[in-house]
Amino acid sequence: MKTKLSIIGGLIVSAALLYFAFRNIDFSKLAEIYSRVNPLVIIPVFFVVLVEMSFRGLRWKLLLDPARPVRFWDAFRLETAGLALSNVLPLRLGEIVRGTFGAGLFGIPVVTVFATIMVERALDAIIIVILFVLAVRFGGVTGGFSSYGGYFWVLLGVLLSGLLMLVFIDEIITHRFFSGFFQKFPRLTSGLGHLALGVRAFHSFKTAAAVVALAAGQWLLDALNLYLVARAFGISDVVTGFKCIVLLFSTVVAVSIPGMPGYFGNFEFAIAKVAGSWGVNKEVAFAYATYIHLLGYIIVTVAGMVFVYQMGQSLGKVWAQFSGKAPAQET
Repeated sequence: MKTKLSIIGGLIVSAALLYFAFRNIDFSKLAEIYSRVNPLVIIPVFFVVLVEMSFRGLRWKLLLDPARPVRFWDAFRLETAGLALSNVLPLRLGEIVRGTFGAGLFGIPVVTVFATIMVERALDAIIIVILFVLAVRFGGVTGGFSSYGGYFWVLLGVLLSGLLMLVFIDEIITHRFFSGFFQKFPRLTSGLGHLALGVRAFHSFKTAAAVVALAAGQWLLDALNLYLVARAFGISDVVTGFKCIVLLFSTVVAVSIPGMPGYFGNFEFAIAKVAGSWGVNKEVAFAYATYIHLLGYIIVTVAGMVFVYQMGQSLGKVWAQFSGKAPAQET
C-alpha cells in the first residue's frame, strides 16, 4: 500500500507540474520552434553524455576499489543501467538495483556498496551547491538567487559535515571515547565497519582528489549540454555558461521532489520557469526544456537498457524482484 501511495503521489506531483509547465503555451508555435533547431546538435550532446557517464563509472570504481578492485567497464555499465531503470521504474529503483546487483557482481558486502552510493549522492549535492553559489556570485545571475546565499552556505556546511562523518567513521568507532560503547554492540560495529569500506577511498588524498574532480567534471558536462542545446535554440546570449549551472541546480532541486519515472513535469517546470524569468520567450523556454530532457532521457535509457539485457535481466524481471512480486514464468 505504501508503495502504491508513493507511486500515485509522484504521478500527481508530476502531472501538476506538467500542467503548470504547459499552461499558457501556444502549441501552434512549438513545431516552428523545433524546426529551427539544427538536429546535428544531437551528435555533440551524445558524446558529452557518454563522457559524463564514463566519469560516473570511473568515480564509482574508485570508491569501490578499497573494498575490492573492480573493472571500470563493470562499474560503468551498472551505473548506466541504474540510471536507465530509474528513468522507467518508480521509486528510484535503479539505485537499489545497482547496489544489489553490484554487491553480487563484485563480491562486496551490500552495505559497503550502498555506502559508496550514499557518498556519490552526498558529493553530488556538495558539488552542485558549490557550483551554483559560484555561478550566482561570478556570473551576474539575477532573479532573487543571490539573496539566499547564506542558506546555501549553511546547506553546504551540513552536507560536508555528513560526508566527513562517513569518511572518519572508522576513527569514530575505534576512538577511546566511543570504543567501549561500540564493543557492546558487535553487530552494529560490524555493519559500520562495512559502511566505512565504502568511504575508504577518501583516506587517500590522490584518490579523494580524483573522485571530487570527476564529480565536478560530471556536473560541468551536464551544464555544457544545456549550453549546447541553448545555442541550437538561439538563446545562448541569455542562457550563458554560468546560467546553465543555475538551470542545472534548479533541475536537481526539482527532481528531488517525488515524481513519475524520468521526472517529466519536474524537469520542464524548473527549466521553463527559470529561463522564462531571464526573459526567454515562454514557448521557446518550454521547447528548450522538453528538447534537452527528451534527448538526455533517450540516450541514457537506451544505453542502460542494453546493459540490463546484456546482464541477463529484463525490465519485467527487475520490477518483479524489487517490487516484491514473484517473477512471471517465461515461455
